[in-house]
Amino acid sequence: MLGIKKLDWLVVRSYLTPFIITFFVTTFILLMQFLWKYIDDLVGKGLEWSVVAELMFYASMGLFEMSLPLAILCASIFVYGNLGENNELIAIKSAGISLVRIMKPLVIVNLLIASLAFVYSNNVLPYSNLRLWSLMFDVRHQRPALNIQEGVFFDGLDNIRIKIESKNINTNMMYNVLIYDHRKEDGNTNVILADSAMMQVTPNEQYLIFSLFNGRRYEELLDARNPRQTRIKRPFQEQKFTKQEVLFELDPTEFDRTNMELFRHNAKMQNLMQLQYTIDSLKAYKKKLNDRSFKHFFMYKIFKGISVKEEPPLVVPVDSLFYAMNEIYKKQSVSRALDFARMAESYLTTNIDNEHEQNLVFNRHRIELHKKFTLAIACFIMFFVGAPFGAIVRKGGLGIPVIFSFIFFLVYYIISMIGEKGVKSGEMNAVWGMWFATLIVFVIGMIFTYMATHDKVIARPKILIQNLIGILKLKKQKNI
Repeated sequence: MLGIKKLDWLVVRSYLTPFIITFFVTTFILLMQFLWKYIDDLVGKGLEWSVVAELMFYASMGLFEMSLPLAILCASIFVYGNLGENNELIAIKSAGISLVRIMKPLVIVNLLIASLAFVYSNNVLPYSNLRLWSLMFDVRHQRPALNIQEGVFFDGLDNIRIKIESKNINTNMMYNVLIYDHRKEDGNTNVILADSAMMQVTPNEQYLIFSLFNGRRYEELLDARNPRQTRIKRPFQEQKFTKQEVLFELDPTEFDRTNMELFRHNAKMQNLMQLQYTIDSLKAYKKKLNDRSFKHFFMYKIFKGISVKEEPPLVVPVDSLFYAMNEIYKKQSVSRALDFARMAESYLTTNIDNEHEQNLVFNRHRIELHKKFTLAIACFIMFFVGAPFGAIVRKGGLGIPVIFSFIFFLVYYIISMIGEKGVKSGEMNAVWGMWFATLIVFVIGMIFTYMATHDKVIARPKILIQNLIGILKLKKQKNI
């Protein structure tokens, strides 16, 4: 019994190291991909390092839902692949210990990880998403820093474009300055050229002062009585100057934080109870709105001439009344009936479109509701894919585990995204779309577990290729 306990600790220690390494490496790679995607929103904003660090922290927390299942899959293949490659698995089995018993300690560990994944998905992830995307909103609306690069048009000022040929970092002087002033919004009618310039910001940081030296200012004068006159007929004004100061108004430079409560309505920023409450509220509002619209339409458009309070209900002899009319009233009755029919058709078509839009809103909340559970289940099932696969192939190290993990997880992720997009567009049921990928992983895990517990083997890729080539050659000889 003591030997089995030591074996459990051996397996757990062998599992935790590759799990932690794979988890952090995968998170770092995904974080770099996040930076690459949103680099244009971050560069040139003059953000403090604390803001960037906070953004990276919350972004990395949001990536755990991808890196965690991948780390479990890779680590489980690594551990049992090493045990098989070093013949330790055979020795353990020869001692009367089954593969299921060897997997037991890691089953407990992964149950704990799956439970923590659910807590993370339900409590931590909505908060990190709220912090991340509210911060990203503020970063995107932050005024760019006044860092004018050489040979590139600077567009950090509203309706102003500035280009310089060179600059002296020590003296803060810029040379060969070109300024397009579009503040009048009438095209390139105001251009300034200067040999050199110096830039400084007022103490209250509300204005930017450009001190221009030895230059010219070109301006086309527009006639207010005839603003659409052709460019050829416009009067032209040229002004030479030795020194001229130009004043530009700046947006506030402080990094303002938006109230996060404004983003609470987003489905990604709600926990399980909030999502359920929102879905119930949307259902009640949808039913009330549709019932009121239906009642209003048919009461005041279709049956407005019939009283519903009469006892017994009034029976109108429609056919007799119609045939008793003269031809003019018949035509008018048919015309009005057609108008009512078109009106009803338009009403129903609009309601169908509204129903579709309402379902799309429901689906976004249903997706996040199911994600609270799919992450935890995926973390647990990934172990039953990786552990038996490693025991079957008996290959450890960083080769087979890493390659198979990334390929398998990529396929799983693609299927998950297809299902999620199908639910968002209303083409798939929320349950089927969100659990289809997990169901496939479950079936594959059961197949691998069955093969591993019954000592089945998977032929090596080299043998599979050789067999395939032999079959193709045999078919070719038969055809000849």
